[in-house]
Amino acid sequence: MPPEAVASLPDRLVDFWTRYRHCFWTQTRDQSAYAYHYLGGLLRMKGKRNFAGIGRATGQPGENIQHFMSNSPWSPQMIYRQVQAEIAATPELNSGGMLLLDESADAKAGHKTAGAGRQYNGRLGKVDLCQVGVFLSFVKGHSWTWIDGELFLPEQWFSPEKAAVRDEVGIPAERRFKTKVQLDWEMIQRAQANGLRFEAVGCDDL
Repeated sequence: MPPEAVASLPDRLVDFWTRYRHCFWTQTRDQSAYAYHYLGGLLRMKGKRNFAGIGRATGQPGENIQHFMSNSPWSPQMIYRQVQAEIAATPELNSGGMLLLDESADAKAGHKTAGAGRQYNGRLGKVDLCQVGVFLSFVKGHSWTWIDGELFLPEQWFSPEKAAVRDEVGIPAERRFKTKVQLDWEMIQRAQANGLRFEAVGCDDL
């Protein structure tokens, strides 16, 4: 990157954070400072991007960063709406764009992670113990960004035997089983409701 672009990065990070900081307000607290430190840590670290490492890089207690990401009740949907609103407000993105649907899996070692189960892991090309999310992205030319996502919960997670585990990992009591296609369709509908314009939807054979 040219020196002038590097010199402007701190100010650009603050500007970016300022546009999104309202997404991290809860009913009782403003958690947005931790969002700034979390993002800043990710951007400046070369590897080992875990909560403890981010805490060390930003001078914040690692357990506070972990609590912010894992337990604080800020709404990810507010972030998605802000991203979609910014795309919709950018004139050069109002035509010729498309949505891409896909899933992504993370391998897990235990069954007490929300949604973990033996299911297809595309990264490994086989069925294994993993957690799967479905994701929606907006693409136009060389511009690409993730605009929505949902955790897929396999049907067995809604059995009576899983009730205690669902409560332990924080799955809302009102959550019901939905297929990946149902979750995908809901994300497309949310994008339409938020005024996002697109001309096609790309997806795999699922």
